[in-house]
Amino acid sequence: MKKFKPLSLLLIISLFTCLLPVQALAVDDPSITAGSAIVMDVATGDVLFEKNGGQSAPAGTLATLMTALLVGDAVDQNVITLEDTVTASESFRYNLVDGVTTAGIVPGETMTVNDLLYCAALTSAADACNLLAEHVSGSAGAFVEAMNAKAGELGCSGTSFLNANGVEPAGQTTTRDLAVIARALTASTAIRTPFSAVTYTVPPTDMNDSRTLTSSNALLDSASPFYYSYAYGFRNAALSDGSYAMVAAANYTPAASADEIDVIAVVLGCPDSDSRFSDTRTLFDWVFNNFTYRTILSSTENLTTIPVEMGDPGSVGVRGEDTISVILPNDQDLGKVEYQIAYQHEQNGVSLQAPLEAAQYLGDVTVYLDGVARGSSRLVAASAVDISRLQYLRTQLDAMAQNESVRQLVTILIVILGVYLLLVAVYLLQRMLHLHSLRRARKDRAIARSQQEIQWLDIPEQEQDGGAPIGYFQDDRQDQGYEDYPQDQYPPEDQYPPEDDV
Repeated sequence: MKKFKPLSLLLIISLFTCLLPVQALAVDDPSITAGSAIVMDVATGDVLFEKNGGQSAPAGTLATLMTALLVGDAVDQNVITLEDTVTASESFRYNLVDGVTTAGIVPGETMTVNDLLYCAALTSAADACNLLAEHVSGSAGAFVEAMNAKAGELGCSGTSFLNANGVEPAGQTTTRDLAVIARALTASTAIRTPFSAVTYTVPPTDMNDSRTLTSSNALLDSASPFYYSYAYGFRNAALSDGSYAMVAAANYTPAASADEIDVIAVVLGCPDSDSRFSDTRTLFDWVFNNFTYRTILSSTENLTTIPVEMGDPGSVGVRGEDTISVILPNDQDLGKVEYQIAYQHEQNGVSLQAPLEAAQYLGDVTVYLDGVARGSSRLVAASAVDISRLQYLRTQLDAMAQNESVRQLVTILIVILGVYLLLVAVYLLQRMLHLHSLRRARKDRAIARSQQEIQWLDIPEQEQDGGAPIGYFQDDRQDQGYEDYPQDQYPPEDQYPPEDDV
């Protein structure tokens, strides 16, 4: 029996392991050669992968990303337009040392902002960057100050720039900061478009023939072995420390999902030119093969239902105005989703009352996933709610009942009504007694008539003492020649009141 003990122990351990909570499987990290790297979700800013993300490196010509971002801000704020013409000053070549890439611009030459932007994006033309800086801020120095202020505004604590064109020394940066800058750049389609081009022809000017620019970004070149069909922009660079760098963006929609995955990959410290492209492709493939978006707030499903005063119906569904999704590994559980809701009517200290329109603003919600805020949205009514006339009337009556003036008026009316009813009761009582008296009088008269009738009808058979028969009488008129005449059995009718005299 002893030889079965190890097997029994193994079975017990296996059974105990099965009873433990199942944990989400972790996605293996991608294998890359870069010294530092990061992958950031464009939609949410979530970091999906990071390797030495805060490690400092020379900014080099990657500074042109910030230059383009400030040009985009100036366009959005209507400070400049892409069609503005810029004339090269005598001083724009202040740091253009030998070996620096330029667009061959000469003093006095005039080009549009859009053409200068293409020169900076495709070839890192240092002369074009200087002209853009002067046009936006008035001077190269003021533009550099604006670059560093923008970096601080974005939270890029590891970045500082010394010029707009990337001529060394150009400053320092990190993969994390470069991802943040690139993410901000994606918000402007007009500005990011030059970073998506493979070639561009600058129209001829009064001082130069047309110039065809070609990007060195192998991810965008369909003829390159590093071509990546989902990539849509940004740039690569060779840095002053002998390493190579890449900032790229790509988007992809999985077949099983309608949500597009849009990410930025940054690699710094690559040992050779090719590795920056291969490392970037590896990061993109790793994300697209292992991650999907999961919905934590739907704009089509009711989040909750709340009562509506005077409503028909008496409640309304509440839904988010926006859909909030988070990108997670395919095999990871969604986790605990919580909602922090702030209703507008509660903040105003009132109740929600009808009528309501469909999609009417009701408040705001912040969505938490595993205790971390992952997004917020406005809350709106899922449907319209009409006002209930009966409920409205009841509410108005309740409000009137709470009004002191109305309550006093009602009290006075009740007192007046009570006095009136008392007077009516007294009148009715007196009338009843009067009618009773009349009926009794008529009854007495009826009895008297009956008795008198009996006396007239009861005639004796013989006359008494020779007198006249009962029913006749004699008076002085006989002496005056009148004959006897009979008396009426009843008094004249005008001596009796009518039967229904009150």
